[in-house]
Amino acid sequence: MKACLSSPEVVNEALKSAFYEPARNLTKSRGKNIHRYVSTKSGQRISVESTLEFDACFHFDFDKSIRRFCSQPIRYNYLLDGKKRTYVPDFLAEFNAGEFVLFEVKTNSETDSESFKREFEAKKRAAEQLGIPLELLKESEIRDTQLLKNLKLLHRYASRDDLTHYQQAILSILSDFGSQNVESLMHKIGMNRVGIMPMVCDLLARCLLDADLEMPLTNQTVLNYA
Repeated sequence: MKACLSSPEVVNEALKSAFYEPARNLTKSRGKNIHRYVSTKSGQRISVESTLEFDACFHFDFDKSIRRFCSQPIRYNYLLDGKKRTYVPDFLAEFNAGEFVLFEVKTNSETDSESFKREFEAKKRAAEQLGIPLELLKESEIRDTQLLKNLKLLHRYASRDDLTHYQQAILSILSDFGSQNVESLMHKIGMNRVGIMPMVCDLLARCLLDADLEMPLTNQTVLNYA
Protein backbone atom coordinates (compact mmCIF):
# COMPACT_ATOMS: atom_id res chain seq x y z
CA MET A 1 0.00 0.00 0.00
CA LYS A 2 1.72 3.15 -1.21
CA ALA A 3 -0.68 5.80 0.05
CA CYS A 4 0.52 8.09 2.85
CA LEU A 5 -0.90 6.87 6.17
CA SER A 6 -2.30 10.28 7.06
CA SER A 7 -5.50 9.50 8.96
CA PRO A 8 -7.16 6.67 10.96
CA GLU A 9 -9.44 5.96 8.01
CA VAL A 10 -6.51 5.64 5.59
CA VAL A 11 -4.61 3.43 8.06
CA ASN A 12 -7.61 1.14 8.50
CA GLU A 13 -8.05 0.82 4.75
CA ALA A 14 -4.35 0.07 4.31
CA LEU A 15 -4.52 -2.71 6.90
CA LYS A 16 -7.52 -4.33 5.22
CA SER A 17 -5.90 -4.05 1.77
CA ALA A 18 -2.62 -5.56 3.00
CA PHE A 19 -4.09 -9.08 2.84
CA TYR A 20 -4.55 -8.68 -0.92
CA GLU A 21 -2.06 -5.95 -1.88
CA PRO A 22 1.05 -6.12 0.36
CA ALA A 23 3.47 -3.22 0.54
CA ARG A 24 6.20 -5.45 -0.90
CA ASN A 25 5.80 -8.34 -3.32
CA LEU A 26 8.58 -10.80 -2.58
CA THR A 27 10.13 -12.45 -5.61
CA LYS A 28 13.24 -14.56 -6.01
CA SER A 29 16.39 -12.52 -6.43
CA ARG A 30 20.11 -12.74 -5.75
CA GLY A 31 20.88 -12.71 -2.04
CA LYS A 32 17.35 -13.65 -0.95
CA ASN A 33 15.90 -17.04 -0.11
CA ILE A 34 12.14 -16.65 -0.53
CA HIS A 35 9.88 -19.25 1.11
CA ARG A 36 6.20 -19.88 0.36
CA TYR A 37 3.90 -20.92 3.19
CA VAL A 38 0.40 -22.21 2.39
CA SER A 39 -1.95 -21.04 5.12
CA THR A 40 -4.53 -23.51 6.42
CA LYS A 41 -6.63 -20.53 7.54
CA SER A 42 -6.96 -18.95 4.11
CA GLY A 43 -5.55 -21.46 1.64
CA GLN A 44 -3.36 -18.65 0.30
CA ARG A 45 0.39 -18.67 -0.21
CA ILE A 46 2.32 -16.29 2.02
CA SER A 47 5.81 -15.30 0.88
CA VAL A 48 8.52 -14.71 3.50
CA GLU A 49 12.24 -13.90 3.41
CA SER A 50 13.75 -16.37 5.88
CA THR A 51 13.28 -19.80 7.45
CA LEU A 52 12.60 -18.07 10.78
CA GLU A 53 9.71 -16.11 9.25
CA PHE A 54 8.51 -19.36 7.65
CA ASP A 55 8.46 -21.04 11.07
CA ALA A 56 6.59 -18.05 12.51
CA CYS A 57 3.78 -18.72 10.02
CA PHE A 58 2.90 -21.98 11.81
CA HIS A 59 2.23 -20.03 15.02
CA PHE A 60 0.03 -17.46 13.27
CA ASP A 61 -1.84 -20.18 11.38
CA PHE A 62 -2.79 -22.24 14.42
CA ASP A 63 -3.39 -19.46 16.94
CA LYS A 64 -7.13 -19.69 17.58
CA SER A 65 -7.37 -16.00 18.40
CA ILE A 66 -6.07 -14.97 14.95
CA ARG A 67 -8.53 -14.71 12.06
CA ARG A 68 -5.97 -14.17 9.30
CA PHE A 69 -2.40 -12.99 8.73
CA CYS A 70 -0.15 -11.78 5.92
CA SER A 71 3.45 -10.74 5.30
CA GLN A 72 5.00 -7.42 4.21
CA PRO A 73 1.72 -5.63 4.97
CA ILE A 74 2.19 -1.85 5.04
CA ARG A 75 4.89 0.78 4.69
CA TYR A 76 5.25 3.65 7.16
CA ASN A 77 7.83 6.20 8.25
CA TYR A 78 9.64 6.53 11.58
CA LEU A 79 12.26 8.90 12.98
CA LEU A 80 15.68 7.79 14.21
CA ASP A 81 18.48 10.20 15.08
CA GLY A 82 16.54 13.01 13.45
CA LYS A 83 16.25 11.18 10.12
CA LYS A 84 13.05 9.90 8.51
CA ARG A 85 13.23 6.24 7.56
CA THR A 86 10.84 3.78 5.91
CA TYR A 87 9.80 0.45 7.40
CA VAL A 88 7.75 -2.55 6.27
CA PRO A 89 6.92 -4.97 9.15
CA ASP A 90 7.29 -8.71 8.62
CA PHE A 91 3.69 -9.62 9.44
CA LEU A 92 0.21 -8.30 10.11
CA ALA A 93 -2.36 -10.35 12.03
CA GLU A 94 -6.06 -9.63 12.37
CA PHE A 95 -7.46 -11.07 15.59
CA ASN A 96 -10.98 -12.44 16.01
CA ALA A 97 -11.91 -9.42 18.14
CA GLY A 98 -11.08 -7.16 15.17
CA GLU A 99 -7.71 -5.87 16.44
CA PHE A 100 -4.80 -5.51 14.00
CA VAL A 101 -1.24 -6.12 15.25
CA LEU A 102 2.05 -5.74 13.35
CA PHE A 103 4.98 -8.08 14.03
CA GLU A 104 8.72 -8.00 13.48
CA VAL A 105 10.58 -11.33 13.50
CA LYS A 106 14.22 -11.46 14.58
CA THR A 107 16.87 -13.95 15.72
CA ASN A 108 17.96 -13.88 19.36
CA SER A 109 21.38 -12.48 18.45
CA GLU A 110 19.87 -9.60 16.47
CA THR A 111 17.62 -8.52 19.34
CA ASP A 112 20.55 -8.35 21.78
CA SER A 113 22.21 -5.37 20.09
CA GLU A 114 21.63 -1.87 21.43
CA SER A 115 21.27 -0.48 17.91
CA PHE A 116 18.40 -2.85 17.19
CA LYS A 117 16.65 -1.96 20.46
CA ARG A 118 16.82 1.77 19.67
CA GLU A 119 15.57 1.27 16.13
CA PHE A 120 12.75 -1.05 17.14
CA GLU A 121 11.54 1.40 19.79
CA ALA A 122 11.44 4.13 17.14
CA LYS A 123 9.42 1.85 14.82
CA LYS A 124 7.11 0.96 17.69
CA ARG A 125 6.46 4.60 18.60
CA ALA A 126 5.63 5.45 15.00
CA ALA A 127 3.23 2.50 14.77
CA GLU A 128 1.51 3.59 17.98
CA GLN A 129 1.01 7.06 16.51
CA LEU A 130 -0.83 5.36 13.64
CA GLY A 131 -2.93 3.45 16.16
CA ILE A 132 -1.37 0.03 15.48
CA PRO A 133 0.62 -2.07 17.99
CA LEU A 134 3.99 -3.38 16.80
CA GLU A 135 5.26 -6.48 18.60
CA LEU A 136 8.56 -8.36 18.47
CA LEU A 137 8.66 -12.12 17.90
CA LYS A 138 11.99 -13.63 18.93
CA GLU A 139 13.56 -16.82 17.63
CA SER A 140 13.30 -18.39 21.10
CA GLU A 141 9.52 -17.94 21.04
CA ILE A 142 9.08 -19.21 17.49
CA ARG A 143 11.40 -22.19 17.70
CA ASP A 144 10.09 -23.77 20.89
CA THR A 145 11.14 -27.22 19.64
CA GLN A 146 8.19 -29.40 20.69
CA LEU A 147 5.48 -26.84 19.99
CA LEU A 148 6.85 -26.05 16.53
CA LYS A 149 7.17 -29.76 15.76
CA ASN A 150 3.51 -30.30 16.66
CA LEU A 151 2.35 -27.27 14.67
CA LYS A 152 4.15 -28.64 11.62
CA LEU A 153 2.35 -31.96 12.11
CA LEU A 154 -0.98 -30.13 12.20
CA HIS A 155 -0.07 -28.30 9.00
CA ARG A 156 0.98 -31.54 7.31
CA TYR A 157 -2.32 -33.28 7.98
CA ALA A 158 -4.70 -30.30 7.79
CA SER A 159 -7.46 -30.87 5.25
CA ARG A 160 -10.31 -28.91 3.72
CA ASP A 161 -12.26 -32.08 2.91
CA ASP A 162 -15.42 -33.13 4.75
CA LEU A 163 -14.86 -34.93 8.05
CA THR A 164 -14.56 -38.70 7.77
CA HIS A 165 -16.84 -41.12 9.59
CA TYR A 166 -14.03 -41.82 12.06
CA GLN A 167 -13.44 -38.14 12.76
CA GLN A 168 -17.15 -37.63 13.44
CA ALA A 169 -17.01 -40.62 15.79
CA ILE A 170 -14.05 -39.09 17.67
CA LEU A 171 -15.94 -35.80 18.13
CA SER A 172 -19.08 -37.64 19.23
CA ILE A 173 -17.20 -39.66 21.87
CA LEU A 174 -15.49 -36.59 23.30
CA SER A 175 -18.75 -34.63 23.29
CA ASP A 176 -20.65 -37.41 25.07
CA PHE A 177 -18.01 -38.70 27.49
CA GLY A 178 -15.56 -35.85 27.95
CA SER A 179 -11.76 -35.88 27.70
CA GLN A 180 -10.10 -39.04 26.36
CA ASN A 181 -6.53 -39.94 25.53
CA VAL A 182 -5.63 -41.15 22.05
CA GLU A 183 -5.23 -44.76 23.19
CA SER A 184 -8.75 -44.82 24.60
CA LEU A 185 -10.16 -43.47 21.34
CA MET A 186 -8.21 -46.10 19.39
CA HIS A 187 -9.96 -48.86 21.32
CA LYS A 188 -13.40 -47.24 21.07
CA ILE A 189 -13.37 -46.76 17.30
CA GLY A 190 -11.17 -49.75 16.39
CA MET A 191 -8.23 -47.97 14.81
CA ASN A 192 -4.45 -48.15 15.29
CA ARG A 193 -2.12 -45.22 16.00
CA VAL A 194 -0.95 -44.92 12.38
CA GLY A 195 -4.54 -44.46 11.27
CA ILE A 196 -5.84 -42.21 14.04
CA MET A 197 -3.04 -39.65 14.49
CA PRO A 198 -3.45 -37.95 11.07
CA MET A 199 -7.18 -37.60 11.82
CA VAL A 200 -6.48 -36.18 15.27
CA CYS A 201 -3.98 -33.70 13.80
CA ASP A 202 -6.55 -32.58 11.23
CA LEU A 203 -9.19 -32.07 13.95
CA LEU A 204 -6.67 -30.07 16.01
CA ALA A 205 -5.83 -27.98 12.93
CA ARG A 206 -9.54 -27.23 12.43
CA CYS A 207 -9.76 -26.16 16.11
CA LEU A 208 -12.39 -28.85 16.74
CA LEU A 209 -10.18 -30.48 19.39
CA ASP A 210 -7.89 -29.13 22.10
CA ALA A 211 -4.63 -30.66 23.37
CA ASP A 212 -1.44 -29.52 25.07
CA LEU A 213 0.74 -28.88 22.01
CA GLU A 214 3.78 -28.12 24.13
CA MET A 215 4.00 -31.85 24.87
CA PRO A 216 4.69 -34.67 22.35
CA LEU A 217 1.60 -36.06 20.58
CA THR A 218 1.47 -39.71 21.71
CA ASN A 219 -1.07 -42.40 22.62
CA GLN A 220 -1.31 -40.77 26.06
CA THR A 221 -2.13 -37.29 24.75
CA VAL A 222 -5.40 -36.10 26.30
CA LEU A 223 -7.88 -34.66 23.81
CA ASN A 224 -10.76 -32.34 24.64
CA TYR A 225 -13.80 -31.38 22.60
CA ALA A 226 -13.22 -27.73 21.66
